[in-house]
Amino acid sequence: MVKPTLLMIRLGFAALCACSGCLLFNVAQAQSRIAVPAYTIPGDSTWNGWATQAPGAVGLMIVNLNNGDDTAYYPDVDAAIRAARKKGIFVIAYTYTSYGQRDPAIVRSRIDAIYDNYVVDGIFLDEVPTGCNDANSFNHTQFQYYQELANYVRQEEAGARLVTLNPGTASPNDCWMSIANILANFEGSGLDSYRNTYIDYAWTHLYPPDRFWHIVFGVSSVSDMRTVIELARERGAAWVYVTDDVLDNPYDNLPTYWATEGHTVQNQGVQAPFVTSWPDSINNNGGTEPGRIAFRWRAVSGSRWQVFLDTDQKISTGYHDETLQVGADYLLEASSDGRAKLFHYTGSGANWAWAAVEANASIGFPDSGINLAQFNLAAISPSKALKYQIRALDSRRNTLFTSYAVPFSLNNMGLVFDVLNHEQ
Repeated sequence: MVKPTLLMIRLGFAALCACSGCLLFNVAQAQSRIAVPAYTIPGDSTWNGWATQAPGAVGLMIVNLNNGDDTAYYPDVDAAIRAARKKGIFVIAYTYTSYGQRDPAIVRSRIDAIYDNYVVDGIFLDEVPTGCNDANSFNHTQFQYYQELANYVRQEEAGARLVTLNPGTASPNDCWMSIANILANFEGSGLDSYRNTYIDYAWTHLYPPDRFWHIVFGVSSVSDMRTVIELARERGAAWVYVTDDVLDNPYDNLPTYWATEGHTVQNQGVQAPFVTSWPDSINNNGGTEPGRIAFRWRAVSGSRWQVFLDTDQKISTGYHDETLQVGADYLLEASSDGRAKLFHYTGSGANWAWAAVEANASIGFPDSGINLAQFNLAAISPSKALKYQIRALDSRRNTLFTSYAVPFSLNNMGLVFDVLNHEQ
């Protein structure tokens, strides 16, 4: 492996799943964003080339300082991390765990060092075993070993909340999901391997796609790169990285088709859907300020948007069609001219029948390309949890893109980054 003079790179290639094919599911596709395993010197031309695609395409980068073992401070690295974060990129720091056999005290010391030297958004724990129930010599089980490390990541630095685990292969159950914000559940070489060896376990589709990351190197052509991105979307992985590099370190150079890869991702219809809510409060006059629920997403295309809300979390009730993964009990319609309205479903099955609901609905555009639509929380009371999907339409109401379904707990209130926020 060719290694930079400042950074020593360690690849965490996990064993691929052996399977003759993969299962198929009729699910809404993920909205892709690129997460880069940036195993190069932060601030060099390659790092900066990756970062130029932010924020529309690239949303996350790894900083790797000698496998996490270089504990020195470098001003140029600091400046590169800060510049990437200013572009809207999450930056997470690499360290390895030797499949649960590395002394956790050493791992914690490496986490401390990165926190002391740089401002990052979390930690990438590499070399994670596939199964969580096996014995661990440090902490009873692999699950407990990684749970304690994840707790340490979050408690030692308030802003560094993101924990990414990399088994690099699909796990047969969802044991890691209560620990990880993001699970890298495929890392391998070539389209054929990705197409034929990845096992599309049904449990993965119970979680939002932004909880999964697929990394495929050795993808030689532009058409194969686009196929990988499409497959990742179908398999429910919102984070993806594709490169044609096949050398000892396939993550130290830009893909030759990098501009096309960024455009392929950025040209999708709805990006980074996010929801939060807050309860009633008291205003300056001593009256009640209504609680609200707010939906935020990047509007890559479209002039009208529909937010379908499944408040009883039953696909058999409410409106549904072949592109929806929810049974919509409510519909929030909004447009680029600033109009918004909430509706309650009055039909049955697939017939389009809605009644307006007074909810003080609104849509605003806080930043270029960003939509923020909201309405009074009481309008969907007494719901305590929901799933939603966002559909982008053109000016003639033709569908451009329908996002994946996102679960949300109304008790969350946006105050805590909740990695357990699913299937309420």
